[in-house]
Amino acid sequence: MKFLGFYPESVTARARAAAVPARMLTLAQSLGLGAGGFCVVSVLVIAVAAFADNSLRNYLGRTGSYLVYDLMIILMAGPVFRRLIIAPHPAFRAYVLFAAAFFLYYVTWATAFRPFQNLLGEWLGSLAGGIGLGLVFATVFDAPKQALRAILILCVGSAAGYFGGRFLRQYFPGIGGALVWGAVYGMGMGTGLGYALYACQEPARQRLKRLSDSPATAPLSRPIS
Repeated sequence: MKFLGFYPESVTARARAAAVPARMLTLAQSLGLGAGGFCVVSVLVIAVAAFADNSLRNYLGRTGSYLVYDLMIILMAGPVFRRLIIAPHPAFRAYVLFAAAFFLYYVTWATAFRPFQNLLGEWLGSLAGGIGLGLVFATVFDAPKQALRAILILCVGSAAGYFGGRFLRQYFPGIGGALVWGAVYGMGMGTGLGYALYACQEPARQRLKRLSDSPATAPLSRPIS
């Protein structure tokens, strides 16, 4: 998937051409932004669904309403996803990557869940979604050595958010329970995404560091402080 422009050599070339140093998050910043950003987005989407779902289904049908929620997630979470990627980067392709990753997660989760449609299916869905995302990110960022770590944390984050939110939901009646579930799920999933993207961009960070440390090269990278 070199054409998307996130391979280490592509990142380095953009840093050379840019007038400012590359912007890179630390691990703590990546985890915090992922957890906080996706938590907020998840809560907002669930809040809209709670108040507008009946109207949307009346006008657009069940499938149409789901498409609206999916579009909301892509538009609102896309900027968070972009911030987790070393800048400068091709913004449109970052949105394409996020939309494709989101679609893949949804499809793999649903495919693993559908044959069982019970607790086992939910566990399998979380695992399948995490594995799919990890493989995609490792491929897009050309980071095969980081694939296992990314898959592991994505699976743990997805399962912890989903089942943790499901457990807490029973203690909050009505819309409050749905919002709590969404918040916990968003934090778990966002933490997994933050770590996976940080890990899979390690080859690009190492290359940028080598270039910035070179006496003949101007600084090409800076951490966010």
